[in-house]
Order: sequence, then structure tokens, then C-alpha cells
Amino acid sequence: MISFGLSPGCTMSFSNIHRDAAVGVALLGVSFAVGVYIGKKYFLFRSKKSQKIFEGQDDPRRVYLLRLSLREHPAAKKLRQLFSITPRDVSSDAAQLLGNLAKLIKSRRVLDIGRSCGYNPLVLALVLPADGKVTASFSETENSSDAKEFWREAGVDNKIEIIVKSAEQTLDDLLSAGEAGKFDLVFINMADEQSCRKCYEKSLRLLRSGGILAIDGVLCYGAALKLNSKSVTVQAMHQLSEAILRDARIALSILPVGDGLMLCFKL
Repeated sequence: MISFGLSPGCTMSFSNIHRDAAVGVALLGVSFAVGVYIGKKYFLFRSKKSQKIFEGQDDPRRVYLLRLSLREHPAAKKLRQLFSITPRDVSSDAAQLLGNLAKLIKSRRVLDIGRSCGYNPLVLALVLPADGKVTASFSETENSSDAKEFWREAGVDNKIEIIVKSAEQTLDDLLSAGEAGKFDLVFINMADEQSCRKCYEKSLRLLRSGGILAIDGVLCYGAALKLNSKSVTVQAMHQLSEAILRDARIALSILPVGDGLMLCFKL
């Protein structure tokens, strides 16, 4: 038989030990509850909030990144500021990316069907060689006269050809003129284009092998996130995105730039 005893000098009773243990457990419980509360209120909230890349055009993170990366020609900057280009138009960082890609693949012919008030054609024309050409399609509601002033200031007005027609009509006319496979880069804004599947196929036909098709507006100003949207345009974009995902003719990347920029590299 084994027995345990306390030395005569020890005055701590078992009741004191039980009381201290109870207090310790209670404190641990309170600490745990406070930790859970703080975690839910702050960390989970921040996690959800961080799912948004930027809170807006003036988000300090975006301003910081643009300050360290944007190399904007003075004429392009003036044009952007004059028209107060919005997220619905091609963003300055997206335009610069397209310019870098055009230069990388040694582009000579570029087709621009975007809503940028002439900003994107200017940026693209700057990277083309002296004999390069940007075919810029303007809608009937867009005024290109102001843009021409800044094209001349940048010394690229001779590189930009204007077509005032709808996106699909522009593509049809170029194909009818025998331009299939002759463009190095095609940029098209499909955020408001209900016939985007047809525009995609026609744009792909105009591209050479190794060329790049850049599709802006994949997010449809955020409406594409609503999978049950009844908008014809949003539904058309959903169907196009799903089709492109399975298209073996291209390599694909989508970047969270502007209104969602899809890059299709023709194989």
C-alpha cells in the first residue's frame, strides 16, 4: 500500500488547489471566447475584404503600384486626364501591358476595338515600328477628333487608321478584305457586346499564329459574378468564357486588371 502525505510545513489545502484550478479554467475559457470574438470580428472580416483587389481607382495600393510601374507618355497622360477614363474604359496599366506584349511579339499590325477615347491606340502605336499600323475601330458615339490632337503630339498619328463601325461590322469588313491571319494583336472590349461569341471567332481568324487576342470586360462591370443574371450580355459573356476555357486553339490567362482582361495566345 502506497500513501501520500504532506509535510508539516505545508499549509496549502486541497480546497485551495481546487479553487485555483477552477479560476484558471475560467480564465482560459474567457481568453478563448475573447480570441474567437476578435478573430471573427477582425481577421475574418479582413479576409473577406481582401478578396477585393482594389477598393477603387484611388485605392492607395493601386496608386502605389502604378507609381512604381506606369511609364506613361505625356500625350497619353493628357488624353487620359482630358476624358477622365473610367474603369469601363481600358485602364492605363492594362494598356501598358498590351503595349509591352505587342512589343515582345514584334507586332507590326494591331487591331483595337476598345472604348478608350483613343488612349489605347496611342499607347499601342508608340511601341510599333515606323511602318507599323493600328487599326482603331470607333463607335458612332465616340469622337476621335480630340484624340487625333494627342496622337499628333506623340508623333504616331500616321500609324493609326480609324474605322467608325460596330465591332462585328469592323471584323466582317476586315475578313472580307482578305486580312485573315495578318494581325499580330487584337484588342476588343466585349463588356457590352451581345454577339461576343461571333466576335471572338472572327478576331481569332484575323490573328496570325502566335498572335494575341486580348478581351477586356470579362467581368461585365462586376455583373458576371452573378451567375443567375438575366442580362443577355452577361449570359453571352459567361458562355464565351466557358467556351474559351475549352478551346484547344489557344493558350489562356485571365488577369484581374481593369474590368477583367483575358489573354488568348493563338497556337
